[in-house]
Amino acid sequence: MRVGVKLYATLRQYAPEDTEIGGVFHVDLEGETLGDLLSELGIAEEKARIIMLNGVRVSSLNRNLEEGDMVVIFPPVGGGMQHESR
Repeated sequence: MRVGVKLYATLRQYAPEDTEIGGVFHVDLEGETLGDLLSELGIAEEKARIIMLNGVRVSSLNRNLEEGDMVVIFPPVGGGMQHESR
């Protein structure tokens, strides 16, 4: 099945070289689940912190995919400025 994928931040290294920042690329997936997609892309589960499937956040890598689905994956986010309490 063919699904669309967007990868952000440090995960962009797993996208094809010609993929623009924030751009969609397509994967002809051999498997059926989000976990299968991560495996096919070579992304370790712990590197995929936020996964959106057709605009809805999902938490189970056992979630089945369908032809034409759009998957957006973000890595863990860190940083920011700490504010001192008064």
